[in-house]
Amino acid sequence: MLRSSFFVLSFVLYSVSSLAGDHSCKVWEVIELSFTATESIDNPYGQIPVDGSADHLEVAFRGISGPAEGKVMTLKGFWYEGNAWRVRFAPPVPGVWEYMSYSADEGMDGVTGTIDVRERTALELEENPAGRGFIRVNDKGPRSGRYFEYADGTPFLWIGDTWWNWAKRNIPFSRFKELADDRANKGFTMGQLFVPGNGWGGIATIHEDNFTRIDTDHIKKIDSIVSYANQVGITVWIHAWWTREGMAENIGEEKIMRWWRYLIHRYGAYNVVWVVSGEYNLYNYGGFPLDFWEDVGRMIKEEDPYERAVSTHPTPPGWEGGADAPQWSTAEVLHHADWLDYNQSQTGHGRYRNELTPEIVADSYRRYPPKPVVVTEPWYEFVEGNPRAMDIRLGAWSAFLSGAAGHSYAGGHVWKAHVPESRMGPDAWPMDLGFETNTMDYPGAVSMGVMSRFLQGTEWWRFEPAPGLVSDYPDRYASHIPGEKILAYLRYGGGAKIDLSLFPEGTPLRLTWLDPSNGETRSRTMASPGSTHFISSPTSYPGTLEYRDWVMLLEKADSNAHAGQRQPE
Repeated sequence: MLRSSFFVLSFVLYSVSSLAGDHSCKVWEVIELSFTATESIDNPYGQIPVDGSADHLEVAFRGISGPAEGKVMTLKGFWYEGNAWRVRFAPPVPGVWEYMSYSADEGMDGVTGTIDVRERTALELEENPAGRGFIRVNDKGPRSGRYFEYADGTPFLWIGDTWWNWAKRNIPFSRFKELADDRANKGFTMGQLFVPGNGWGGIATIHEDNFTRIDTDHIKKIDSIVSYANQVGITVWIHAWWTREGMAENIGEEKIMRWWRYLIHRYGAYNVVWVVSGEYNLYNYGGFPLDFWEDVGRMIKEEDPYERAVSTHPTPPGWEGGADAPQWSTAEVLHHADWLDYNQSQTGHGRYRNELTPEIVADSYRRYPPKPVVVTEPWYEFVEGNPRAMDIRLGAWSAFLSGAAGHSYAGGHVWKAHVPESRMGPDAWPMDLGFETNTMDYPGAVSMGVMSRFLQGTEWWRFEPAPGLVSDYPDRYASHIPGEKILAYLRYGGGAKIDLSLFPEGTPLRLTWLDPSNGETRSRTMASPGSTHFISSPTSYPGTLEYRDWVMLLEKADSNAHAGQRQPE
């Protein structure tokens, strides 16, 4: 009904838009419209409907020129503070858009204006890929459903960092800025942020009064975090809840849905992805039936007008709290859910769990219909050397070569947000409580940056798992672009037999070895024998007494090595 009314009034809107104010911005840039309610309401947050009734503020946007012409979007407003309300809009295409507000409050009803939206330049997109639009699953081509892409069609490689506890009130913004700058420079593309309805203690939780009110000053801190991460090119994962024992009884369905609706309205214009809950299956789904969490997932999909990627974070077998509903991957329970766009896995922490990574990924990869899979909670690099950076690299490279659409990382002080102004005490998980070492530069974090930069220089989204290309080696982690490239990970160095029959005999090949610990490469050319061939890495025993892992890239010598990202469609 709102949209049809908007069409009728469109000519009038455009002719009087100057009375409300006009704006200009770039595609996918957040425009924030401010409104002031005439009526004062006690706790507007608590009145957010969860039963399908009308919201207090909606704004209809309609494109009237350029590529935007004819496009229509209706966005919900959110309570900001006092009598102040906001609507945030990220125009998906250039052109002129006009808007009109609808509200039962006369101070916010009938506000009109226009937004002149320009395209981003190639240089702007190179400097900040988040400006390419929101993250979705690729649905075209031979690898449809296998990887993510930006809204403009550019492939998105998921290299995630874990920011579970950065919503704490007493962390200065300068600390987060330092983190985001570091991660962007290393090549991380995703920040996994808990925006806590039920945080790790009151210092992080945004709710007050038994989940009925919110701290409006506190959540402004989250605005700054999300906005700055996007500015440096990092997409932000948002999950609203962490599943806990007795959650159904202590919090209940209505409060969970209300908080989710509020976050979607507040952050829907930013480059974010939605994750239903942290460890959603913990304590037997928090006491809820599985159907409830599925309803949350569907509500998120329906509520978000931008149709970005949605999933949820599982807890694996072996944890006490996960004993009633364990799952190595969401694929085991939710793969066919219509709202689940991709599968997540938590391998958890410990060497044997880390070694299961390629098997877990391969199991998800084999399922139909194809959906991307990402290990979003691997073995954390808790302290330097435990686990070793080589273990971090094994998890990351074996996952990618088994078909994952990227990989996540956590380590040091970062995952808990242990900073001088907001210290965390000791618990069961190892952590260096001092600040002499910059844990952002732990070797595993550096290795993740090496992986990101190297893959970004290839057509990584075209690689298909092909473990059969490797033989005479203990672990077989390989993928290929048939007839063009072979990528393999030799976790122990040494050498292995590689099936080169896809390259006709005599084909000139370029062999590149990547040291995944520091990014150094060495290359040479060779002629394909047209059959299986033993290839030695740069280090083997006894020439090197301690084994080292290597990444091998074989490609036709006349190919454009490290060709970079595909251009948007």
